[in-house]
Amino acid sequence: MRIGYLADHLDVLPLLAEWQHGEWSHLSPGESLDARAERLRSGARRGGIPSVFVAVRHGALLGAASLVAHDMDGREDLSPWLASVGVLSNFRRRGIGSGLVRRVVDEAARLRVETLYLYTTSAENEAFYRRLGWSVRERVEYLGKRRVIMQVRPVA
Repeated sequence: MRIGYLADHLDVLPLLAEWQHGEWSHLSPGESLDARAERLRSGARRGGIPSVFVAVRHGALLGAASLVAHDMDGREDLSPWLASVGVLSNFRRRGIGSGLVRRVVDEAARLRVETLYLYTTSAENEAFYRRLGWSVRERVEYLGKRRVIMQVRPVA
């Protein structure tokens, strides 16, 4: 498995857009599949914010994660964010998600980001991020659900 920039694996972009749209379209109800693909395409660069990272093996998409300026409307005071972390169901529980999170944190450190944020809803995901060194910043109501905002301080 290799984790790299989406910019170096553009052939997986259509599948990534379709998969993410199926997983998270409820968070952006007005966003079409084409709009999601365009947003991913705009993050398909080598470094900086936004950046999209993909885990691939033999050219097949395994998962992805993004580094974005903002991921929670109304919380523009917090930036940047780890977002859209996911692993296709056939490949979960193999360390791919952890690798993707670490790659985004490493990128944030390279960019001299002082604090990186994320949000999640499930206790299972909260525990996952805690194991990777993240801590709870606050619990909030967002899009009709309780969410936890977490943070980590990347080390260069």
